[in-house]
Amino acid sequence: MRRLVFIDDDETELKAFRDIVGDSYQHDTVHWPKESAKLFGGPKPDIFVSDLYLPSSEGDRTPTDNDRQAAAKAAEAVGNKFLGLYAESAIDDKARLQKTMKAIGETYEMLKLQWTALGQSPDNGVALLGRIKAQYPDVPFVFYSRKITPEDVIRVLKAGAVDAIRKGALEKEDVLARLEAALGPLAT
Repeated sequence: MRRLVFIDDDETELKAFRDIVGDSYQHDTVHWPKESAKLFGGPKPDIFVSDLYLPSSEGDRTPTDNDRQAAAKAAEAVGNKFLGLYAESAIDDKARLQKTMKAIGETYEMLKLQWTALGQSPDNGVALLGRIKAQYPDVPFVFYSRKITPEDVIRVLKAGAVDAIRKGALEKEDVLARLEAALGPLAT
């Protein structure tokens, strides 16, 4: 049976991924960064799957009061934008859609405040990809992340990942199909 290693800093996500891969793979999970030593021990895996927005190897940092206040202020502003979308009855549907897309962009900026406050960054995931590819250059690496953006996808593919999947966007069977495709000739 093929061996898969899944890396995430959230134990809930590790369990959820185990439920997805089930009996399809012999799977090992690595709770980042506590268990990072497990990445380079044991038998060579057939595929690595990792979250992209990871803390540094020192772990999450504790947000400051200023970090929390900035995130709360941004959340309130974003919430008000969404609440106001249907308050203006005179606005046409295309203009409302444009305002919705702008509010979504502002939501992403609010989330970046939260990730930054925790010390989580796609830079850490890409750095991990580099370390793993240096030791296992022929092992496919897939990012599986709830926060991944189109810009992140382009970046990680250029860095050597074979795929990037948004957590929660696909059914279990589709995630498994993407992992099979990532394995390429090894899939058969």
